[in-house]
Amino acid sequence: MSGANSYTVISAQNDHDCTTVRAHPRNETYHIVDYADEEARERVADLPVGSVVDLELSRAGRRSNVWCAESVRRPRTDGGTSQ
Repeated sequence: MSGANSYTVISAQNDHDCTTVRAHPRNETYHIVDYADEEARERVADLPVGSVVDLELSRAGRRSNVWCAESVRRPRTDGGTSQ
């Protein structure tokens, strides 16, 4: 994928660093399992379920529907409240 798109966090980061997000407005689901760097991993880990955030994703290897968070922009909501 190129450029950042809006996603809603539907499953917070688990013990295996996997976070599940849903794209707007297509409702496609993406499993983020890799991160460009530690800062990206930490920023995603801080997102509560329901947050809307702009992410830039790229494929993580050859597996289907697993993604790498290349960039994480400031959340537009924190799980329901506009910032």
